Amino acid sequence: MARNKFSTNFLFNVFGSIFPIIVSLGTVPFYLHLIGTDRYGIVAISWILLGYLGFLDFGLSRASANALAQLGHATSRERSPVLMTAFYSNLGLGALGGLILYPIGDMVLLHFVRIPPDLMAETRHAYPWMAVMLPLGMINGVATGAMESRERFLLSNMLNSSTTMAGQIIPLICIHIWGPQLTVVLPSIVLSRLGMIMLSYCVVMALEWPIRPLDFDVTWLKRLLGYGSWVSISSLINPLLDTSNQLIIGATLGVTSVGQYTVPMNLAMRSQVVATALARTLFPRLSRAERGEAVDLTRRATSSLTYGFGMICAPGIVFSGAFLHMWVGGNFADVSRPVAEILMFGAWTNGIAFLPYGLLQGQGRPHITAKVSMVEILPFFCVLWLFIKWWGLPGAAAAWTLRVTINLIALYLLSDCLSRQTWRLVPGMMIMTGALIVSLLVPMSLLVSAGAAAVVGLAMAFAAYRLDPGLHEMVHRLVPRAGGKPRVTITG
Repeated sequence: MARNKFSTNFLFNVFGSIFPIIVSLGTVPFYLHLIGTDRYGIVAISWILLGYLGFLDFGLSRASANALAQLGHATSRERSPVLMTAFYSNLGLGALGGLILYPIGDMVLLHFVRIPPDLMAETRHAYPWMAVMLPLGMINGVATGAMESRERFLLSNMLNSSTTMAGQIIPLICIHIWGPQLTVVLPSIVLSRLGMIMLSYCVVMALEWPIRPLDFDVTWLKRLLGYGSWVSISSLINPLLDTSNQLIIGATLGVTSVGQYTVPMNLAMRSQVVATALARTLFPRLSRAERGEAVDLTRRATSSLTYGFGMICAPGIVFSGAFLHMWVGGNFADVSRPVAEILMFGAWTNGIAFLPYGLLQGQGRPHITAKVSMVEILPFFCVLWLFIKWWGLPGAAAAWTLRVTINLIALYLLSDCLSRQTWRLVPGMMIMTGALIVSLLVPMSLLVSAGAAAVVGLAMAFAAYRLDPGLHEMVHRLVPRAGGKPRVTITG
């Protein structure tokens, strides 16, 4: 029963992420056509600034999810102080963050990034709406953590998927009605998200009832801040490390290059749907489990994710160039092709790192993930600047991919997941590396790239069957063994 529930929750998380991705992939060409690459790059940088200031919740969203998961079978009365303390704290810190975001965003967007002169006034008038988005995102994290701590992943995914899809579709409708200005796009994103977050809290109130609205607890605040302060360091540094590429590209190559980098970057990050889903499904259990059980669970999940996610990323590397030509076409695809190929490899290693990252935080050791991120800052920025100077956009992609690969190795070692069975992961790394080298060096037509993608996908599937015990067991459970003795029934 527990395995069936875990599998069901995992599928909810997968499909709950896939639907918004499909909508996003379908809407990007419309955005590029309707508002242009320059406006799209400005919107992308605005989202980056929101990610940077997400640390202002001091990790309370993650801390409350961890605490509520440990109280998964407690009464609503016991859970209420955690929930309400996290809500009020995030609301207040989000409002503070919005006030901080406004002058910082004005400085970055209007003085650091090279924005075309004809868009300066429009950007200045539209930007305040992004500051409003920050507190909304912070309180939404508390609602999501409350639902997932009870393993109500169906509800959580339905609401989060609807929020994301509304934020993609409603702005297009508004553009069609009122025109392709940033002063139309950004307010429509904010208002659509506000409506969906209000709905999420109605659902949380129903799940957690009876909730006492004034149930703010200073003791719980101290406990949450003790855990969350380290999480907040990761929340500050990780978005900086993941998306600083776009800011430096905007400063050195211009806002048009930001759009040419952001599209393949978003594509690569959204390919992590399986990794994200598995990490989300595991986190409540890793928070409740004893250390030995949690480590063993993470090791087995890492093996399955290495090959399961590799069956997506290896073909994705080879086929990304052809896909971009079919999707966005023209010179845009020619520039973005090598970027997409390199970033897809990085998306694979980064996705696997979600598991030891979740193990460390679930077991109450968020200080380790924070310290790893702190150590990476200076070397990464040095490498990033040099790689962009030498190789342009592909250099930025290579710097990010190198960082997340080293990050995976560090987290895997520090989480004590290394074992004698780790050698089983090496063939997966070899297949991924081979796919990247071939895609970068060998020009391929649409048919050739499709055939090559099929070959590397089958190679990864074969390696998974031979080397991953979990997948091997699943296949033999679902498929009758060849050569098995037929069952003979004798009658009368």
